[in-house]
Amino acid sequence: MGLIKKIKTLALGTVFAAFMAGNAHAKEPKPSGKVAGYYDTRGKPTATLTLGASDLPLGTKFFSFMDFATEKDNLDHLTTPYGEFRLLKKADFGLGVVAEYNRDFSQDEGTTRAGFVFEPNLKQLLPNAFLGLKFYPASTHDHGIQLGVSGNVNFLDGDLTLDSFLDYNFKPGKVVTDLQIGYRLKDNLYAVIEGRYNGFLPKDQQLSAGPGLEWKF
Repeated sequence: MGLIKKIKTLALGTVFAAFMAGNAHAKEPKPSGKVAGYYDTRGKPTATLTLGASDLPLGTKFFSFMDFATEKDNLDHLTTPYGEFRLLKKADFGLGVVAEYNRDFSQDEGTTRAGFVFEPNLKQLLPNAFLGLKFYPASTHDHGIQLGVSGNVNFLDGDLTLDSFLDYNFKPGKVVTDLQIGYRLKDNLYAVIEGRYNGFLPKDQQLSAGPGLEWKF
């Protein structure tokens, strides 16, 4: 068995074993989410729905998002969305296992990835910050290895926020990333602007910006 196949087998086996392990101290699930609408500088409105929950059965944590957009030349027509759905289980020191399903719903099938995640506790250093690293050595349909980093931090008692992520796909050698700055207008409503780069798009569409509004719940 080749090295890559061994890594894939280990990743899948570790993820399965961890998710099957029970959680003797079950807690009340903690849901969270946000919805945002933008006007992308590529000439079309876009929207993102983000949902998450922690303290789920078996000590797992769930995260997902769905991206929606209209066609540039037909703003009344909503294109088929793209989504990512992630289930992870980690130890107290932040290292864990993760399974993720990615789907462009205009395609016939999605991609399932399995691997490892590291979310260190930053409370002592940056109490209002989050950092997450993910490594997927195994994927279906031969879509290759993926490495990702995400994080957020807020300032001024949450009035100013900074969110970002970057995914690097080894097989095509392409990057998808964004950086969002938000300012609280009132309660859970924020004015935001998001810088975006998608290496999978044609070169004239890879870089854009999206000003908009975001509501957290």
